[in-house]
Amino acid sequence: MRLSLLTPEYPPGEKLGGIATHTHTMARALVRAGHEVQVVTPWKGGGIAPGIAPGIAVEDGVTVQRVDLGGRVHPVVDRFRVNRRLADAVRAFRPDVVHAAEFDADAWWLTRFSNLPVVTRLATPTALVMDTNNQPWVPHTHLLNALERDQTRRSAAIYASTRAIALRVAQYWRIAPELIQVIPNSIDLAAVRAAGAGDPPVPLPERYIVFFGRLEGRKGIGPLGRAIPDVLAANPGLHLVIVGGEDPASAGAIAQFRRDVAPVADRVHLLGALPRNDALAVVARAELAVVPSLWESFGFVVVEAMALGVPVVASDCGGLPEIVEEGRSGWLVPPGEAVPLRDTLIARLADRDGLAAAADAARRRAADFDVDTVTAGVVALLEHARAERGRAATSTIYNNGYRRHFRPDHPTTPFYRIYDEKRRAVAAELERSPRLRILDVGGGYGRITGPFAERHDVTLVDISEQMLCEAKERFPALTVQQADARKLPFPDDSFDLVIAMDLLCHLPDLEAGIRELRRVTRPGGRIACDTTNANPLWVVAYPSYYRWRPDRLLATMRCHGVLPEWKTIVRHHWAQEMRKALAATGLTLQKTDHFGPPGVAKWHLWWCQRGGNGPKGTTP
Repeated sequence: MRLSLLTPEYPPGEKLGGIATHTHTMARALVRAGHEVQVVTPWKGGGIAPGIAPGIAVEDGVTVQRVDLGGRVHPVVDRFRVNRRLADAVRAFRPDVVHAAEFDADAWWLTRFSNLPVVTRLATPTALVMDTNNQPWVPHTHLLNALERDQTRRSAAIYASTRAIALRVAQYWRIAPELIQVIPNSIDLAAVRAAGAGDPPVPLPERYIVFFGRLEGRKGIGPLGRAIPDVLAANPGLHLVIVGGEDPASAGAIAQFRRDVAPVADRVHLLGALPRNDALAVVARAELAVVPSLWESFGFVVVEAMALGVPVVASDCGGLPEIVEEGRSGWLVPPGEAVPLRDTLIARLADRDGLAAAADAARRRAADFDVDTVTAGVVALLEHARAERGRAATSTIYNNGYRRHFRPDHPTTPFYRIYDEKRRAVAAELERSPRLRILDVGGGYGRITGPFAERHDVTLVDISEQMLCEAKERFPALTVQQADARKLPFPDDSFDLVIAMDLLCHLPDLEAGIRELRRVTRPGGRIACDTTNANPLWVVAYPSYYRWRPDRLLATMRCHGVLPEWKTIVRHHWAQEMRKALAATGLTLQKTDHFGPPGVAKWHLWWCQRGGNGPKGTTP
């Protein structure tokens, strides 16, 4: 594949964070795996990386394009101007897939104005960083948060390095959690260990513990400053070495840290930001690494320290517990609390044998994050994103990931409100009915009939094994069976009520599908089924359905409301078609409910009775 990796930062440079580390490591691994890789990153001036000029260079087989951003005009104007310049650099490369972090929304323009599939990797959104650091939002924060969220929602695929950041962002941005895959970040294990074996850039104390990261409130320098005087007092000859630049926005927290450690200031060494290899050489010689962050989505510094055989004391928050094996490769403490941090550091430093055992376990654990192990998962996701965006859906999707596309209960779904109205319309009938034998055809994960599985005798069938497993997990009282709706595995006249929601549009023959529903319905029994309106005017009312793009709107309307990529397997129906099919199968129409914009419904819900026996409009 031809792959473009967009990143707000890239080596060389001193003040680089996890996004730069991940992109640099992954780009080279992808080249080794046989892919053509471009990295696009803003050029931030020679002062950041002397000797590095804007333009295109090939570094370790990676085509690196550093984009000159030009002069600054206004933060809002600059945000869009820079975004477009980065997008132009990517499009010139003609990649198959684009990979980008959500932080800084560098791929927003591509997700909004191109057809290129973008895979977004969740680092930590800007707004979450500011909230964690107790920093006030400014107008530009609101804009950046909106762009980061919009890029993520429009992406062909999303992944996160830990379950913690996946769930937090899903909740924060109202993204369906099932859309976010978890693939851990990676390190180049051999390169990290080679750097650790190098000479430190400065003389170091004989014994020290190390804090490796930017000095900011989110990194936990508050509890660290309060804990360190007692830790050093309990360990004569021990020092604290801090490797990392200062965050200007955390000036108050840094000043408080300096006041807290003033009694032992001669044993606290602030080395500032160092080139990564120099920093790793410092970390490699520490007795213990301390990572007291208030939140970390992943924590590269933890994995790097472990790779160097340095045990870690880290906060029990964010993604850190997914890396550190408590009591084995390190230890976890409550975030933001100085006393547990102090006590754990003192206890661990006193147990020399325990430190040695943890160092060995840490080296073994770090191997799980080696880039050559992790890259295969990332490549699989990139290939899947290319295939999903680049080809029409086929019938195989129903048993191979359809749940990713069917999210009626999530607020970000374009039709969330009317999905719920339709569900409540059916639920109202079930609530007032005596005990019935119910068949839910194409019932998915049980959202319609699952809540009534103890009140009625409910059998749910679906072609998707994944859907059935979820239905059984959500509603244990359900009877579930895998089956094709066109050939139901039940005798004639088996059920009092047959429900088929969001089904008929997926069947190739409307009349044949209704005839099969009728076959398993007892005489006098009822059928509740819906169709999607082939009059495409309803589409205009749901711009997120067609991604706010005029070209997709027109293409969708030409397909009678079916998105172009689904037109080979989905068909919408005119109301007259449905009435004709009902008459042909001998069903009596009792009532029709409408859901969607006034005057042009998206869905028609049809209530029918087999044979016309029984009072109209009532449930048997």
